[in-house]
Amino acid sequence: MNEQLIYKYLSGQASRAEELELLEWLTVSEDNKKIFFEMKAIWSAVQHAGSPVGPIKIENALLEINNKIDQSLPKNRRVSFFTYNKKWIAYAAAVVFLIMLPLTYLINDKHNISSHEAYVTTNSNDIKTIILSDGTKVWLNSKTSLTYPEKFTGERREVILDGEAFFEVTKDATHPFIVKTSSFRVKVLGTSFNINSYKDSFLANTVLESGKIQLQTTEGQNLITLRPGQQAIYTPGTKDLEVRNVAVNEYTSWRYGLVSMNNVTIQDIVKSLEETYKISIQIDSVHLRNHRYNFTYKKDEGAEEAIRMLQYMTGLNCKVK
Repeated sequence: MNEQLIYKYLSGQASRAEELELLEWLTVSEDNKKIFFEMKAIWSAVQHAGSPVGPIKIENALLEINNKIDQSLPKNRRVSFFTYNKKWIAYAAAVVFLIMLPLTYLINDKHNISSHEAYVTTNSNDIKTIILSDGTKVWLNSKTSLTYPEKFTGERREVILDGEAFFEVTKDATHPFIVKTSSFRVKVLGTSFNINSYKDSFLANTVLESGKIQLQTTEGQNLITLRPGQQAIYTPGTKDLEVRNVAVNEYTSWRYGLVSMNNVTIQDIVKSLEETYKISIQIDSVHLRNHRYNFTYKKDEGAEEAIRMLQYMTGLNCKVK
C-alpha cells in the first residue's frame, strides 16, 4: 500500500476509486488496520501542531510509529511511512479527516421481502460484516438485527433493520435499495451511509457519506433528500425532523472498532475513555480547558494505548487512579 494514498484519504483528497482501494487493503489483515489506525491517530494529533504538544513531540510520535511498522516488516520490505519534517507537519496541520455518514431506521412492512429470508443479529460489543446478494456490504453494530432476502427479486431491494448499521450499497438505478426501520425508511440507488434506529429509542438518525438518499416515513412518504455530510434526526412520535452538517467519521468509524471524537474538550475525551475502559483518569488540564481537539482511539488497543495518544496530543501527563 502506497502511504501517499493513506495521506490523500486522511486529507479528504482521495477519489472514490482510491477510497475503495484503501478499503480493500484494510480488509486484507489486522496489521493493515493497525497501521492505518495509528497513522490516523497521529494525523489527528498533528492537526494541533500549534498547541503545547509542539513539533518535537509530534516528530517523536511519528518516528515511534514508523519504527514499529519497520520492525514488523521483513528487511527487504521496510519502508518509511512518515516524513517527519516541519514542512510535512505544517501541511498536515492544515487538512482534516475525510468524513463519513450515518442513518437510522427499523422494521415494519415486510410484504416485499422474499419468503426465503436470512436473519442476522449481534450481541453486545459485537460488530459483524455481511455481503448481500447484490454485493452491498453492511456493517452491523452491537445489539443490531438485519432481515434480508437470500436473493433480491422484484423491482426493489429491501431489508429491515433494528439497530445501527453502515451500508455501502451497490449501485443499480433500476432497483432502488430500501432500508426499513420502525421509525422511517431510507431509499437509495448507490451510496454509503450510516443508520442508527433502535426500536426502543424515541430518536432515529441517518448520516450520508456519499451519493444521495431519500428519507421517508414508514408509509413511504418523502421527508427530505440528504447530501453528503448531512445528518437527519427524526422523532417519529412528534414527526420532528432536524438536518445538520456533521463530521461523518464521528458516526461511522465504529465499524472499525474506533471511537472518533471531533471538536471536543479534554474533559470530553477523558469521560469517553473512562466510560469505555471503566477506569478513572487524573489529568491537569486547567490551562487547556478552552482547547478543542479531534481524537480517535481503537477500543481493543486498550486504555494504556489510548492514554498514550492523549499524552502525545496534549503534552500532559495522565494517571489512572
